Amino acid sequence: MSTTSLVKDLVEITLPLASIYLDPNNPRFVAQDSPYIPDNKTTDKSIQDDTQLRLIRDFAVERLKMNMEINGFLPIDRVIVRELGKEKFIVLEGNRRICAAKLITQSAADGMDVPPEILDSLEKIPCLQYVGGEKNAAWIFQGLRHITGISDWSSFNKAKLLVEQMEEDELGLTEVGRRFGLTPFGAGQWVRGYYAFKQAREESDFINEVDERAYPYLQEVFSRSSAVIRDWMNWDDDERKFRNALNFNEFMSWLYPRGASNDIDDSEERESEKRGDFERRALRRGNDIRQIAFLLREDKQAFEKFRRELDVEQAYSEAMARLYEREVRETVDQTEEVFKTISECTNALDNVPHKMLKNAAAKTKLIQALEKLEKTISELKQ
Repeated sequence: MSTTSLVKDLVEITLPLASIYLDPNNPRFVAQDSPYIPDNKTTDKSIQDDTQLRLIRDFAVERLKMNMEINGFLPIDRVIVRELGKEKFIVLEGNRRICAAKLITQSAADGMDVPPEILDSLEKIPCLQYVGGEKNAAWIFQGLRHITGISDWSSFNKAKLLVEQMEEDELGLTEVGRRFGLTPFGAGQWVRGYYAFKQAREESDFINEVDERAYPYLQEVFSRSSAVIRDWMNWDDDERKFRNALNFNEFMSWLYPRGASNDIDDSEERESEKRGDFERRALRRGNDIRQIAFLLREDKQAFEKFRRELDVEQAYSEAMARLYEREVRETVDQTEEVFKTISECTNALDNVPHKMLKNAAAKTKLIQALEKLEKTISELKQ
């Protein structure tokens, strides 16, 4: 089947959710070596339950369900189906959406409180019915969507949308997160990164340089592993900005370093000293921020080296080498301490006072301590 024939092979149709069945031969399952399920078995409850379970387990359907519980079923991209039999259709493209919709209706049937307007949006699903004869139609439709793909939004645009939704609808992080299938922490990371980016664009020493390429780095500052960097720049969650302007500007200078490059002429050199160059940034990857956080937390000496030389890998390598040396030294020290203690214990037993052995209470206490010691020695020998 050529792609030019797809239009004539697709017919608009609206179907009850109950008449739409998940595809157990979903191309998403190929890597899992799934056995082929013939059409006459597809609608079996056990097959549908197994397909649903796999979509939930491996393809983040719960996040999509959380989104749908807030927004309902949005027919932005219509589900594509083919007919299995009388009033029975199988999904060719849109299995995750149909699975999420079915989970919500199941929750309602189990007594969960689902808003009526959400359930109403799930009763009838706008679809496109494939009426062509291509056996591998599911592969073709999913390939068109996921290989050639829909152009993804930039990280900045995604964050901007979250912030606009929060401000326009007066939503908290939990509410806006549910609307877009994010945890409150995840939504907070996107939103705080946006406000940090806004601060960089409006208040930093780099307002003429900062562009959307900086956003993912500022978002990474709000990951769990980067708390020490936020503290270093003194993030104020109420004001939604960094209070330590000096350190914040230094951080931005790692992304937009100023100063001459070796491969530019004199006139360009003078201009480059005025304007930061993202292409020469000291932080090449988001993971570099985690390494900087490690330096701040574990090795101030290595952090200062990075600040002087702006070489993350070198500073991190030196910090790791010192950490290893420290761990080896502590292990040696602990070993020596153990031998020292054993020696002192032996000397103490060799010099037990004679009076102590004549004192019944003291002798009983000594014997109890020796029995405990014998047990420990026996366990160590084993």
